[in-house]
Amino acid sequence: MLSEPATTSVDVDDTSSNIVVDEKALRKANKKLMKAERRAQREGRGDPLAGQKICDMCNASVNMLVRCTYDESQQWKMVCGKCWKVASGGVVDGDSTHPFYKYGGLWKNRRAQPN
Repeated sequence: MLSEPATTSVDVDDTSSNIVVDEKALRKANKKLMKAERRAQREGRGDPLAGQKICDMCNASVNMLVRCTYDESQQWKMVCGKCWKVASGGVVDGDSTHPFYKYGGLWKNRRAQPN
């Protein structure tokens, strides 16, 4: 009588341990990659677009935005320097031709890379 080889829990455990080891190696590799990216950012070699925000008027990605209202809705918008001149007339407190303009502060990208 020929007996079939019995499957043991060792084979199952062996496979699951390989999966666990692979997951651990993957987590470790991801952690090293994230550390390398943070280090590059600190040293000024990182992504130059990191942390930028979009202008609400022209949709440009920039490092500095002005928070202001400039239309009838009186909704606060974030606009870039070029669009700010259009929204405010180039005057800090606005003028009579821009009655809805109100200044609300400045946002700067702290993660911006030095030029």
